[in-house]
Amino acid sequence: MPWCSSCDRFLAPASVATDGTCPRCGRAVDPGRARPPAGTAAAGASDADLADTVASAADAGERAAKDEPLDPLPWHFKLLVAAITVYLGYRAFQGIEWLVGLG
Repeated sequence: MPWCSSCDRFLAPASVATDGTCPRCGRAVDPGRARPPAGTAAAGASDADLADTVASAADAGERAAKDEPLDPLPWHFKLLVAAITVYLGYRAFQGIEWLVGLG
């Protein structure tokens, strides 16, 4: 999502100028995945050239995302998993007890 730090707001990908500037203040914005960064493609570049530039930028972003460490799991998620495990274990015990009682 494109972000203009001087205007302090998110921009719609279609509203970012082709040169990577904010339509409101004219300063360079972080383009996100809206358009390739300014200076990576010539002004008269074809659509295929732009598509290749965007694809290579996306690949570089995916490679960088793989190198970042993951955030730890929140404590309430761990509590939820523990509670579900206890509940399902209890229900399995009830089911086995019911099957044994039939025989």
